[in-house]
Amino acid sequence: MYEADIAIIFYPSFLNVESIIILDPFDQKVTFFSVSSKDDIKRILLENLPFCSQGHDPLIHMGDAHVISWSDVPESDYRISSPEDIDRVIDKVLK
Repeated sequence: MYEADIAIIFYPSFLNVESIIILDPFDQKVTFFSVSSKDDIKRILLENLPFCSQGHDPLIHMGDAHVISWSDVPESDYRISSPEDIDRVIDKVLK
């Protein structure tokens, strides 16, 4: 993904969507929605994705929205389970 891309996370999976999380680091926005139907998801995305239509068909400028399932996000080798883990993990990640 690129800096201007948006992540749409279906939680907990595509087969059983209970909520969606929209992560838009470019515009510094994170939003969480409980959903109960496919229509809910479509409406929320239509209302909350940054579509622009300045003299053209609506589109997301500079990036795309990537739809992923929480269950498909790969596991990380870096884990924090206690406060003592913070220094060790951050020191490894930010060498």
